[in-house]
Amino acid sequence: MDNSIKLRDGKLHIFKQPGCQNYYFRFFYEGKYVTRTAKTSNLALAKSEAENFHDSYRFTHTTAEGKPTHTWDEAEKGVLRSLALEDATSTSRIRTYAVKFAILRKFFDAKSLEEINKTDTLEAYVAWRRNVYRTYVRHDTLTNKTLRRDFDVLRRILKYALRQEWIARICEFPKLGSVPKAGGWFTLAEWKHLQKVAKSWISQSRHEGEKQERLYVYDYMMFLVHTGLRVDEAFHVSFADISPDAQLKNVCYIKVHGGKMAGRMNETECIGLVGAVSAIQRRKDAQPEHKPTDPVFPKNPREKLHKLLTLAGLAKDHRGERRTAKNFRHTFIMLRLLQGVDVYKLAKNCRTSVAMISQHYGSYINSRMTRDELIKFNTEPLKEPKTVGGEA
Repeated sequence: MDNSIKLRDGKLHIFKQPGCQNYYFRFFYEGKYVTRTAKTSNLALAKSEAENFHDSYRFTHTTAEGKPTHTWDEAEKGVLRSLALEDATSTSRIRTYAVKFAILRKFFDAKSLEEINKTDTLEAYVAWRRNVYRTYVRHDTLTNKTLRRDFDVLRRILKYALRQEWIARICEFPKLGSVPKAGGWFTLAEWKHLQKVAKSWISQSRHEGEKQERLYVYDYMMFLVHTGLRVDEAFHVSFADISPDAQLKNVCYIKVHGGKMAGRMNETECIGLVGAVSAIQRRKDAQPEHKPTDPVFPKNPREKLHKLLTLAGLAKDHRGERRTAKNFRHTFIMLRLLQGVDVYKLAKNCRTSVAMISQHYGSYINSRMTRDELIKFNTEPLKEPKTVGGEA
């Protein structure tokens, strides 16, 4: 740095890196160097760029009381550390946060937490996300559901800043309009067709490894359709969370304690019908060395499931919307309603509200339910649990 040019009373240095034409500048602020490129080989322009950035940076990173502000980067690192310490945090959840952080950082990285924690700033983010940085591919407009997911991660950032006393309170978030709608479902005919195609798909496997991978997909979708679990809830179910019914061998009960709703409700229990019981048994057989705490479904077979749906001609519904594993939960709810299940008890079993079910499945609702009604859609169990059978 002997050849550097010093500005701002020697606090700002302009220099060239070996082999680079453009100038760089750096200055020391709150225990670390801030280094940037001037993006020009012209010294006069480099000086102007360096001074403007230096003055702006120090202004935006200092409070009215003259104290240094804190940055997005500090809060993001803090949230990642806290996530790593949480027992319930899965690898997939950390990946989800990493994806959201990468998007949010593009807009908030240059702003202090005080500036981020303003409703006007968040409204500007919504406009930017909808009109400038549109990462969606399936919709003409960015959905409110996507923005809510962005805001969930952003709230975590601001809650961390609040705990560190970097901000005094969390601002009001912009309202995003209507409640997100439930996705589509498979009709009974479509569901039976999908099972038939899946069995044929498994039987055509070229080797044992491929057969087990395809059987995993089959068990995964049977488990979801016969429990009504959300996708992220299903990945938190361990073998220890499953207990049989005392009277009916083709029914089990499943503790639900993970997923995106874990922070909003206590541990609950849902029913697993015959298709789920058979799928669980096949997963046990496929993992003879499994531990009670091991997840029944340790990985998301997203790509192979899409391949199966495409093979069955069911990759999209009648509205042209792409189908995913989420549609299996809606299928469970719809099939229960078609069998006359009481909406209140169904809502409790599925950890949702009567209002949500009424809004999206209302025309199918009846008024009574007993345990026998809840399992009306049962069929006979598999005669050979280790092979794919004929559950409905």
